[in-house]
Amino acid sequence: MPTTDKSHRVLVVDDDQDGANALGLLVEELGNQVHVTYGGTKALEVATTFRPDLMLVDLVMPDMDGCGLVTRLRLIPDFAHTTIVAITGQKGEEHKSSAIKSGFDAVLLKPVASTIIKAILASVVASDAGQSPKRIKERASLGAELRLPIDEARRIRNERKSKTLTQAESEAAICDGIIRFQDEYLGLSSEQIHAHLINDLLVVRILGVLTLAERQLGKSLSPEKGRDLIKQVRKQLLELARPMLESLVHEVAGVKVLSMHHDISTVTGEEVVVFSLARAPCFQ
Repeated sequence: MPTTDKSHRVLVVDDDQDGANALGLLVEELGNQVHVTYGGTKALEVATTFRPDLMLVDLVMPDMDGCGLVTRLRLIPDFAHTTIVAITGQKGEEHKSSAIKSGFDAVLLKPVASTIIKAILASVVASDAGQSPKRIKERASLGAELRLPIDEARRIRNERKSKTLTQAESEAAICDGIIRFQDEYLGLSSEQIHAHLINDLLVVRILGVLTLAERQLGKSLSPEKGRDLIKQVRKQLLELARPMLESLVHEVAGVKVLSMHHDISTVTGEEVVVFSLARAPCFQ
């Protein structure tokens, strides 16, 4: 499939997981960076971290519908001029009128043809904050077998009748998502990342995570003060990005996150993030 000339950050929002994944896959194939989330409430949180250039939003969702979501977004200065397009199966003119009044730039009817999506993408002007960063280079120490790009995971899942990944594929996709999150949102890197799905828990181990500045901080202050300060900063960074991390886990594992727990060793440089899940994921 031909790609667009420009690459954008695109947030796809739909409580129908199959529909959201299919649309996300199409937009990715057109050369864009995509994040998929299932529901309006979660999308409101994710948008502040992901900073999309374009949002494709379903109108009918149970927790917060599309009109409610775009109304809330337009009140945030960062999203006052973001292109937000409604996608709906409702054909009535009143639905379109209501969507436009709520703040949508356009309304598309399902199923949306790829030519229309491509035209929408071509009309989007990326903001400086929302420019898609360069895809990170593969780090040899991580090993290719530990990473499954999210777009590849969507393709694999979309081709299967079960619409699920194997446990190994799920863990590899989560590793890839964490690596990209570190690089693109925290400006950090690490030596190794391992993800382990154990019943209703996801354990992510990140090795060699301390930056040079953090190592110097640990030496310049008393061990206790340096340790506590590093732990507090790292925890706060993850808490700010928590909606996006939870959305990533939900998309890959198909299960909602109930809670997130974090700790880091300033001695070994190992960081551990534990996600408590609503239930054990189902695998291929």
